Amino acid sequence: MGYHKIRGGYYYMRMNKIIMVIIAAVLTAATFTACGKTEFGVTESTEKTMTITAENADKDAMFIADSLEAEDGDEIRIAASLEKGLVRVEIIADQEESIDELPEMDGEVIISADLSNNEAVSGKVPAGSYMVKATCLEKATGTVQIEVKD
Repeated sequence: MGYHKIRGGYYYMRMNKIIMVIIAAVLTAATFTACGKTEFGVTESTEKTMTITAENADKDAMFIADSLEAEDGDEIRIAASLEKGLVRVEIIADQEESIDELPEMDGEVIISADLSNNEAVSGKVPAGSYMVKATCLEKATGTVQIEVKD
């Protein structure tokens, strides 16, 4: 009762069941970990373009990047290609500061847009350097392309 005879030895059958449950739990956890990958950030960037990639990005995930340059009369276009979610993108005038100091985030927001699906916005900007602040307002998957055009 409770024991099982295998090849001359006695094994406790409940131990075999417990080991099987542990193995199943470990395999399940490994599967969920692989599927649960999250990413939110810049994947490509030049002075004129930036690609933001979101892969299961959590709500309130946020980053700031400093790299866009515009000439007089240029336009900044922001286009989303999101499978799900909502992302806020803010284009902020960069305050000229020393490279040794952290950038101030109190620059003027030139363009602000909450984007989902295949929405796009654009606006003319004065010549200068711009920071990009992106925030997930809802869990998001997809890309947002930002481009400076004449």
